[in-house]
Amino acid sequence: MEGTLAIGKAWILHRGNEAGQWSGRTLDEAFGHETGRLKAFIKDSPAPEVFSAHLEILEDPLLLDTIQSKIDEGMTPSEAVKAAADEISGMFGEIDDEYFKARVDDLKDVCGSLVQYLEGASSNPFENLPQDAVVVARELFPSDMAKMDLGKVRALVTSKGSPTSHVGIIARSRLIPFVTGIDISGIRTGDILLVDAGNSEVKVNPTDTQIEAFKSRLAEGNDIPEKMRRIIRKYGVKIFGNAGSVKDIEEAVRSGAEGIGLFRTEFLFPADGGLPSEEEQYQVYKKAVEACQGRPLTIRTMDIGGDKPVSCLNMPKEDNPFLGMRGIRLSLSMPDIFKEQIRAILRASAHGKVRMMIPMVTRVEELKRTKALVEECEASLRFSGIPFDNDMETGVMIETPAAAIVSDLLAKESDFFSVGTNDLTQYVMAADRGNSSVSYLCDPLDESVKRAVKIVVEAAKKEGIPVGVCGEAASDPEAAEVLCGLGIDSLSLGSPAMINALKQLQS
Repeated sequence: MEGTLAIGKAWILHRGNEAGQWSGRTLDEAFGHETGRLKAFIKDSPAPEVFSAHLEILEDPLLLDTIQSKIDEGMTPSEAVKAAADEISGMFGEIDDEYFKARVDDLKDVCGSLVQYLEGASSNPFENLPQDAVVVARELFPSDMAKMDLGKVRALVTSKGSPTSHVGIIARSRLIPFVTGIDISGIRTGDILLVDAGNSEVKVNPTDTQIEAFKSRLAEGNDIPEKMRRIIRKYGVKIFGNAGSVKDIEEAVRSGAEGIGLFRTEFLFPADGGLPSEEEQYQVYKKAVEACQGRPLTIRTMDIGGDKPVSCLNMPKEDNPFLGMRGIRLSLSMPDIFKEQIRAILRASAHGKVRMMIPMVTRVEELKRTKALVEECEASLRFSGIPFDNDMETGVMIETPAAAIVSDLLAKESDFFSVGTNDLTQYVMAADRGNSSVSYLCDPLDESVKRAVKIVVEAAKKEGIPVGVCGEAASDPEAAEVLCGLGIDSLSLGSPAMINALKQLQS
């Protein structure tokens, strides 16, 4: 099926120059180059929070001090970066904490880019990527995805990684098959590859008979948009888009989205910098509203914490940050900062249809406290004569088992629900979706997850409020069929390509 099957010619990723020697570039030049590169990625990437975390690593004194100590021992800058990456990775790997283990890949990504620059390699090893390429690499990182012309990529094949990683998420958002855990030692540039991401299989230099059989499967499977169209027609659901930047909104709207079901705001709170002012936030939200061109915009308040730390907030180290101060818990712990975001969202609502969505809710009290802050901000704006939508809706993102269980109570206080299937599945199944050892458990069609969604939908219907889905399951025909059958009103898709294909079929 589209997004899981592909045929193309192998293109092998080689990192660094052939000699792997220091080019003479200085460490200061490398850090400056990498800082500028990451800031550009934060601005334009579909996953800005990933690169914010990379920037935080780059500016951590531990990295620079460790590199400098290696240089003092007589190493070249490129050798020192490699040695520092190995040393710090070893330190993180010894800590029995999923957060620090996940940071190892981020560290490797950052240090790999530093080494490339110091060894004089091209800042973009994908600049000569041919059309219809199957990119083959030992490992791929989020920064690689930002450098590729994804329009030329048929599939991604790696020997190391996880299908649920950030690379996997970006690939799925572009309907690009991604297979990992493959022995790539026998693959050469130009080899014909048949990629079956659904079964995690890659066939190298197949026979003509095998190619023809695969092409038949590919033709049969390329009807995902048609399958989704039939589901949409059958259940009458709306199609929204997910966005992590104003650029994403523009792309989704051009593709035909009926609105934005999830606008992430974490990119405004970079891991390395200061907090954005109310005015700065307002200007971004205003542009986002205008980009929707009259369509509804659902702004999720800052979902910081877990794998998205922000250094200027002085967040304490937690043994398990995914179960700690994240989302609405963190926002309510710093009401002055939270109120600045609420005021900015309210001000933007004067320019179009805006809905505010609260992440990581577990208790009704969290929603009530948020609504009280909204009322306080409305009174302040009203006193100052600043316009806003008096009827702006406030809703809840259902992504914890607790929220599902008390959804009947939340529905009485909420204007809408949006089910975040990624986190809901992870928490219901008690399985880290980034851990390849248990990723098989992260199935949104597991009976326990379906029952949780059913509870949420029934609670929403009883109170007459809409309920949508904004997780990855919304883009999968099998999952979408089940979700719509349960009574979901809208699907918010992360892939503009999918939205565009659906709208073309409907036109």
